[in-house]
Amino acid sequence: MRLNHPVVHVSFKDAAEYCTWVGKRLPGEKEWEAAARGGNWGSKTRTLYVWGDADDHETASAHMNYWQGSPFPWNNTATDGWRGTSPVKHYPPNQLGLYDVSGNVWEWQRGGKHKERVVRGGSYVDTLDGSSNHAATLGARSTIHGTTATANVGFRCAKSTKRRIEYEYVYHDEDLQGELRPEDRYDHKIHGSPEQGWEDMWEDTEEEDDDDGVEFDYKVDEDGQQQRRLKKRVRKKRVFTSDEL
Repeated sequence: MRLNHPVVHVSFKDAAEYCTWVGKRLPGEKEWEAAARGGNWGSKTRTLYVWGDADDHETASAHMNYWQGSPFPWNNTATDGWRGTSPVKHYPPNQLGLYDVSGNVWEWQRGGKHKERVVRGGSYVDTLDGSSNHAATLGARSTIHGTTATANVGFRCAKSTKRRIEYEYVYHDEDLQGELRPEDRYDHKIHGSPEQGWEDMWEDTEEEDDDDGVEFDYKVDEDGQQQRRLKKRVRKKRVFTSDEL
């Protein structure tokens, strides 16, 4: 039965609308590659294939569905056991539990232009070393027309997880952000030149039940005297890092 084979003969629009219908979406290209590599995307851990860097057919045919034999397309030895698509979950998953991230069928990616939609992953008509068609590696990438619907192009759905919000404390520096003072007797704010985000954030109180996000702690100055300083809890900025350089 082919009910457990990848869905093929679907255009980019078909795939995108189905994903929307089930409350999901097509994966972004960077998102897809990070997931496909199973966490091994750094320069020191990156591998050529899902299973590592071994490029012999015995190892490869145990991990993905790709083209064996030459010349293409007349001689397909089907060493891996399949002349067309293979069932999903037939081969071992990667470290993140994803199946068929290399070989079997190309996968539509979100974005791109109508005449140059991106597909990733390679398919069963691609070879291990790229001697015919593409090399079915983790970096396999191609662009095709958005209306293309062939037997070796499919898709997978993705869904964003709830983003974790991290917080950190920042301290007020009068030299950089201006002086903060309490309200005067006429309820007028008296500030030097406070930086945006600090104005109206300070009251001269140390009550523990304040819910304004502003707290106090103490530091010791050059003379050994303890001074109170203002800090507030802010959302930590998201930073993307890479070890490739």
